[in-house]
Amino acid sequence: MKYIIICGPTCSGKTDLGICLARHFGGEIIGADSRQIYKHIDIGTAKPRPEEYQGLKYHLIDLIELSEDFSAYRYAQIARELIKSVWETGRTPFVIGGTGLYLKALTEGMFESPRADLTLRNELEKRVLAEGIEILHSELARVDLESASRIKPKDKLRIIRALEVYELTGTAISRLQKEGKTGLWGKPLWIGLELPRNILYDNINRRVDQMFGRGWEQELLHLKQDIPSLRRKKVVGYNDLIEFIYDKKMSRQQAIDTIKQRHRNYAKRQMTWFRKNEHIKWFNPLAPAFLDKVTGICDEYLKRA
Repeated sequence: MKYIIICGPTCSGKTDLGICLARHFGGEIIGADSRQIYKHIDIGTAKPRPEEYQGLKYHLIDLIELSEDFSAYRYAQIARELIKSVWETGRTPFVIGGTGLYLKALTEGMFESPRADLTLRNELEKRVLAEGIEILHSELARVDLESASRIKPKDKLRIIRALEVYELTGTAISRLQKEGKTGLWGKPLWIGLELPRNILYDNINRRVDQMFGRGWEQELLHLKQDIPSLRRKKVVGYNDLIEFIYDKKMSRQQAIDTIKQRHRNYAKRQMTWFRKNEHIKWFNPLAPAFLDKVTGICDEYLKRA
């Protein structure tokens, strides 16, 4: 079974390329964006508008409410079923997105992690304040040396999660991760988009300005009842906007500048993640005959036995 993955950092042109290719090859799109799965947060996640993909099926956007929890494991389950369904109808599945963990879970498998235990997590947070994160990192090393060697000593979120999983399951998260892997699923073609950094950052800055111009502040004001969920999910940019609008902790311009920086940092992390994937064929969307080259590679891949 074949499917085409289009990945890369935010603002690199993934959605435009995916829509173009899906129209050309008669395909359907399956999103791989951990922010766009949520309903109601459209502008701040750069969610494609229906008129942009008119006539195409675009799956896994606007999937769940902000109050719901979602995981990479669940994403992989749903996405695999969709890919099978699309392929069996004779159409080509195009998976588009920049959430590396979702794509890893889809293509390699992932264990079903226990749901967050807020009581336990709060206790660990208190210990960080009282004892320091280094103590918890040392504790992790005693029960899960492999994870501790991989997680930086200052990475509070991942240290707490690893300890939480160990406390809840009695098994090291590194062992669970290995057991959850299934090997490469299907026969995906990986297409990666990479722009020169200065152009990518200009695109990001321009997109943030466009978000504010399209009414991002009004979108957030309509989500007043969902603010606690948004704070908890830490969707890029939204907490800064909340601090401007609701908490009055910064000016509008400070919020804009901070959000631009957050997105630039996010793009950098995405590229660090994707560069480790040796399967990705990289393209500069601004290069001559870019679309012809990508279309040709997809055509060759789909014709291959």
